[in-house]
Amino acid sequence: MSQFDLEKLFEKRDSYLNILKHISFELMMEPTDEEIKQIKELEKNTINELDKIQQEISQIISKNPS
Repeated sequence: MSQFDLEKLFEKRDSYLNILKHISFELMMEPTDEEIKQIKELEKNTINELDKIQQEISQIISKNPS
């Protein structure tokens, strides 16, 4: 995998981290119970995707230690 691919993964990771920041902010805005449910589901899905990206980055870095 190229350096370009790794950079794209880092960009994707940063995007997911930014989404999590916005989700946290939304929870501070006194959402309704239904909104909380939707926000929590989005948060869970975002964390799952972030974990996948982090694993992929780790695998690439471990294969190419340079």
